[in-house]
Amino acid sequence: MIAFVVGMVDSLEEDAVLLEVAGIGYRIYMPIPSLQTLIIGQSIRLYTYQHVREDALMLYGFVNDEERKLFLRLQNANGVGTKLALTMMSHLRFGQLLVALRSSDTKTLQQVPGIGAKTASRLVLEVKDRLDDLWLLASKDEAMLDAPIVVRSKEPMIPRGYADLFAALISLGFSHKEIEHAIGSMEEQLAGKSVGEQVKIALRALER
Repeated sequence: MIAFVVGMVDSLEEDAVLLEVAGIGYRIYMPIPSLQTLIIGQSIRLYTYQHVREDALMLYGFVNDEERKLFLRLQNANGVGTKLALTMMSHLRFGQLLVALRSSDTKTLQQVPGIGAKTASRLVLEVKDRLDDLWLLASKDEAMLDAPIVVRSKEPMIPRGYADLFAALISLGFSHKEIEHAIGSMEEQLAGKSVGEQVKIALRALER
């Protein structure tokens, strides 16, 4: 089971991010409010849930582990599943969902496409009492209940197309700032080269 992935945002789709990890592109489906915070070229850690079906293997990603836990509890409810759980988290933010479920606010839940009165009532019945840990966390930081989602990442911004070069130079002991400066000043020389050639070119600049 994949617990989290760290990689560079290669491109953004309507309901997913294409994340480049060690030269491999992963399509990771995300709640739209979280997806909209991502920037192409950004390096980010996503907490994931791997869903295996007979005809597909799908990854769902979240900017923090609290989001992931809420998703799992929603999708495990009777008649919900991954698709509807993701739809819920795309139409209602983390805090809105917590408040609606804890307060048995079925009218708010029915704002989500695909959720009628019966489904909303069943969700409250099945999920309400399984949110104590998330509610406790949110109650200690009230901003979590109504603030926009913020991606907290200490990862550097990586120029698009240079994730492998960046990783190679980091492993050689160079700082993020040094690498960003070197790549920015030598993009024309680096363009179209293999990773090995790029490393040699960048090293010449970094060792001056």
